[in-house]
Amino acid sequence: MIDLEHDGRVAVITLNRPEQRNALSAAMCDALAAALDETGEARAILLRGAGGVFCSGADFAAVSGPGGIDFLPSFEGMLAKLAAHRLPTVAAIHGAALGGGLQLATACDFRVCASDATLGIPSSRLGIVVNYDNVRRLVLLAGVARAKEILMAARTFTASEAKEAGLVTELAAPEDVQTAAAAFAAQLAGLAPLGVQGSKQIVDAVAAHMSDVRSSAPETVAELDRLVEDAYRSRDLQEGLAAMKERRPPEFEGR
Repeated sequence: MIDLEHDGRVAVITLNRPEQRNALSAAMCDALAAALDETGEARAILLRGAGGVFCSGADFAAVSGPGGIDFLPSFEGMLAKLAAHRLPTVAAIHGAALGGGLQLATACDFRVCASDATLGIPSSRLGIVVNYDNVRRLVLLAGVARAKEILMAARTFTASEAKEAGLVTELAAPEDVQTAAAAFAAQLAGLAPLGVQGSKQIVDAVAAHMSDVRSSAPETVAELDRLVEDAYRSRDLQEGLAAMKERRPPEFEGR
């Protein structure tokens, strides 16, 4: 499900569920969070997917039915841990990074992307609301207008569009993306740890100061969190998932 190995000074974490296009379950999120504690003496982290896709998002079984809300703590806790990790993180994106897969990639510091990959968050097609922290990271990377395209219009970006929007750090040929991402991570691992890790902390602190309303208006964030939970409990989410499985247009009711 989650593989961890070390390549020199790089901790390589692999989403290894190719038969499900590396879709995320609560157990998979928990295993990934645990792997982040096992990086040892590594100086950089490379996150990649096995098979033909980086990550297709959440497993339908994880979000369908009354227990769908139980997926959120594992998913959001793992992303928060990844984003706050002291080491620099690089995502190697191939095939697709969709939904939770793109949120996973944007929780990393850098994204090396195959030139034929697709990126998007089809939340509005399903009736899902992405939580505050993940939207904040998306806005910081791509800006308000692009974030609205991705989330509200459920637009899928090509790799070149994602690079232009600021979502992608570097493009590589599909056959070279794993090598390019590994080289990027190795370059980071070869730099001065205090410089890399200290710079990461300061840049993230500046970004949080510019954009985070948690300290000044925690009640606002609590209200936004309720929007996420309400969406996961909604009939519309069940309709969106059913329509996708049945390959038909959804009929949303707004509840």
